[in-house]
Amino acid sequence: MINVDDALLMSYVDGELPPEQRTEVEAAIAHSDELSAKVALLRASCLPYRAAYERQAVPPVPESLTRRIEELVSVTTPRQRGSERSIRRWPMQWAAAAFVAGAICSGVLTGYLSGANPFRPGVDPWVRSVADYQVLYGRDTVANIREDKLSTEQVLADIRQRDGMPVNVPDLRQAGLKFKRVQRLNYHDRPLVQMVYLPDRGDPVALCVIEDGQGDAPVRSQQVGEMKTVTWRANRLAYVLLAKDTSVDLQKMAQGIASGKTSQLYGRLPEEDSRSS
Repeated sequence: MINVDDALLMSYVDGELPPEQRTEVEAAIAHSDELSAKVALLRASCLPYRAAYERQAVPPVPESLTRRIEELVSVTTPRQRGSERSIRRWPMQWAAAAFVAGAICSGVLTGYLSGANPFRPGVDPWVRSVADYQVLYGRDTVANIREDKLSTEQVLADIRQRDGMPVNVPDLRQAGLKFKRVQRLNYHDRPLVQMVYLPDRGDPVALCVIEDGQGDAPVRSQQVGEMKTVTWRANRLAYVLLAKDTSVDLQKMAQGIASGKTSQLYGRLPEEDSRSS
């Protein structure tokens, strides 16, 4: 019997195993609920970031940042570094892009990239970070992702148990949006839930949720950089619904979600189902 560890499961999810080994892993998964759950979580945590960068206009990387990264990763002499710069140009752009993406997720470079103060009145820092992150998404980033019911339910259960966040996935099909996936991200060591939808045309729409100890707040629209956003707070959770496509009526969708009039695709608690039946 093959020993299926986490590294092997990651290679399986990434499609890097040869056919024979892949068959063995699939057989092991079919006979193990634990392995099946791990695969679901791994699939839920992976996103085609490379495709997002290839198809999106990434903000230009400052020359000073490029030089600093070169200094950090290079072990060559100054003379060698100058002659190899043109050879390493494309990998260096990727290194800088990866650095920027990580900084956006942690909220470090938000204001730097957008050219605005992330702490200016009226824009929550986490909302601006989400907007700067979501702007990298294009239609092709998520178009080929298939909705995975098992993975979605596993991620939501983990969010409820691990983080205590009663997050549901709204059903936005009446608004012309198809649900793609849910992910648990991090913002300054705080769990941040991202749900991604795709309209028939245009760029993705995202609904993000984070814990917030402030009081409830009504639905409010705001332009944040290139992103149209609608925010509100309820029951110690803060929400932002956002998209680049202005043809999507985010305000109407947000009001439906905030008022509880929008039905749920995933995440209803058993007691909620019993009350509604």
